Amino acid sequence: MAFRNVSILVIWLFYCQFSFAKDNIRIGAFFNEDQDEITFWETLKLNLHENVELVIEAEGAVQRVSEHDIIETKNKACNFFDSIKDERLVAALAPKSQFVSPILESVSSYLAFPYIITAWRPKTEYPPNVFNVYPDAELLSTGYSKIIESLDWTSGFMILYEDEDGLLRLQEALKLQEYTEGTTRNDISIKRLNGGDNRQILKAIRVSSTNKIVLDCHVDRIMDILDQAESVGLLSDFSTGIFLTSLDAHTLDFSKIKTQANITAVRLLDPYSPTFQKIATEYFPDILPEKIKVETALVFDALTLIFETINQLKEENVEFVAQELSCDSQEPYEDGIGLINSLEKALISNTLTGPISFQNRKRDRFTLQVIDIDTPHNSIANWNSENPDQIHLTLSISEREAELQRRMISRNFIVTSRIGPPYLMEDEKIPGMYKGYSVDLIKEVAREAKITFQFVITKDNSYTNLVTDLQERRADLGICDFTITPQRQEKIDFSMPFMNLGIGILHKEATQEEVDNMYAFMRPISWTVWYYMWTLSLVSSITMFFVARLSPQEWEDPKPWDPQSKERENIWNVKNFLWLSLGSITAQGCDILPKGVPTRVISASWWFFSLIIMSSYTANLAAFLTMQKRDVTIDSVEELAAQSKVKYGLMSKGSTELFFSTSNNSLYQKMWNTIINEKPSVFEKDNPSGVERVLSTKNGLYAYFMESTGIEYQMERECNLRKIGGLLDSKSYGIGMPLSVCRCRISPRDK
Repeated sequence: MAFRNVSILVIWLFYCQFSFAKDNIRIGAFFNEDQDEITFWETLKLNLHENVELVIEAEGAVQRVSEHDIIETKNKACNFFDSIKDERLVAALAPKSQFVSPILESVSSYLAFPYIITAWRPKTEYPPNVFNVYPDAELLSTGYSKIIESLDWTSGFMILYEDEDGLLRLQEALKLQEYTEGTTRNDISIKRLNGGDNRQILKAIRVSSTNKIVLDCHVDRIMDILDQAESVGLLSDFSTGIFLTSLDAHTLDFSKIKTQANITAVRLLDPYSPTFQKIATEYFPDILPEKIKVETALVFDALTLIFETINQLKEENVEFVAQELSCDSQEPYEDGIGLINSLEKALISNTLTGPISFQNRKRDRFTLQVIDIDTPHNSIANWNSENPDQIHLTLSISEREAELQRRMISRNFIVTSRIGPPYLMEDEKIPGMYKGYSVDLIKEVAREAKITFQFVITKDNSYTNLVTDLQERRADLGICDFTITPQRQEKIDFSMPFMNLGIGILHKEATQEEVDNMYAFMRPISWTVWYYMWTLSLVSSITMFFVARLSPQEWEDPKPWDPQSKERENIWNVKNFLWLSLGSITAQGCDILPKGVPTRVISASWWFFSLIIMSSYTANLAAFLTMQKRDVTIDSVEELAAQSKVKYGLMSKGSTELFFSTSNNSLYQKMWNTIINEKPSVFEKDNPSGVERVLSTKNGLYAYFMESTGIEYQMERECNLRKIGGLLDSKSYGIGMPLSVCRCRISPRDK
């Protein structure tokens, strides 16, 4: 009887041992030295099934491995696996280092347990037992591309990257530039960051036409690079845009940066959501929710994924039997409990980084939130991997306008311009102030946009320097008679046109005085020739007078009938010689002639001179009297090009010169060749000089090409100016600005 009772007791003890004993499991964590310790083991293990026990060593579950020594990492891992005797190894967490991780992948594949990566990897394929809870590299690259595209950086951007991995992360963004035949400017530029000082790179961006930056670097370097950007003045421009690709950028304190630039960041988690706040409070009580890094969050999510998968298998009565592992085994191990297969099919949502599921063991579900560093509580856009071709903007148009307005109000805009009536003129009443159409227009724009401005005159008062001021961002706006051309649009941006116009021809009308002048008979010879001719006549008469006084042949007897007379007289005085000169030059002759040889030589020379002068005068007078009025004969650009009497020119280095030099029209090409080959030059430095040349050239022998609005302005002030024919082209004036500045608040509105 006693033996029977003992047997029952033994059987009952064995039953209790196997019925109520927990399955002991182990999780390996192979971290590099710079990775944080896992501090939430004890709290998280409470989520395990009641019949499963997570065994944690007294010194912790994290194994520290080298970032570069593969052999040391393998040996350390194998020693850890060999030490497991009474537990079941259910998974291992990978180190951040891409260099040593492959050897651990190989070992885990041989030993047949899940190997979970929590960092970015460029791989496209993983072994059957390897899972990565970090967003898939290709999907993440697509997300970055769509976010950059949504920023509307149509004028291009600069990618600043730290290492080659950065280019892989942004490979889809590099495809945003499409090839266009004839384009000479790259929309996307690439520059690698230096290890330390990058001010030279940032300064080059500051004076370039591109002030949109995609910054891909480690989160620890972001503040240093922004400090350098601030020191070179890159952050003082409200049109500057910076996109931070680091998923940990939201943990930084940007309040120390004084910036008017628009800095945008992206994050994988939403620290302000109720779910995140609840988990963070329970498992990370010593860390503010908004300071939790992606690496920490992904480790938590990876362990949550493992625990939920174990719980699911346990509900299916799967036993996690202890298993001894050895890297020296001759045969590879098998996953006898189906853990790897269950992980591949898993879908969990109670995580810090959102729902997790796998496609080919790569995470295919995640959401990227785009935030402005000034307002991190609310995202401005969301991109979801399940709809990779779309991005959801969370701010309305009015909210985006309000944000832009807020940044614009705090800035005093520098307006570059050039002196040139009627657009800009110095105010005679108030020294240092300006007046004109440009001032009136910018005042109206400033009132609408609620901004302040300051006028600055560009160097040398040239259009080229206007473009340079805007291109190098020494000015925010450029306003004057600023023609919108394709060549300028490659360097700067323009507002909507505020004036439409074209190229016209300015010419001077022949005045009535020129047509009906009673002294017109004198025009064949210039006033200078007339002056010298009469002066020479007087000089020659005086000279002959003295010569005649000295010549014996010119002294005659006034009484030739008296043989006894000894009186002598000389009839050549200045008056008679002047009469001789006048008779010679008018071809009428004279009733008295010199008798002495010296006086006859001088007279003959004067006669020869008179012959040449009168012949030239007669020929020029005939041509002058038959010449028609110029304002009647030239009424179109075709007639102007067909003749050679009236010269025509234009302003150098302006849009009109560009029009003729690049035109494919044969007529304009012919005129351009004529213009550049004229001697003296028909180019003028500015429009006022061209107008003055038109007015000062006699007989309307100079025409000037300029914008029709300028012609109309000059015709209102000078009655003897006229416009020849119609417009040669159609163009517009616009307000210039650096590339990528928002035009919606600057463009003049119709009234």
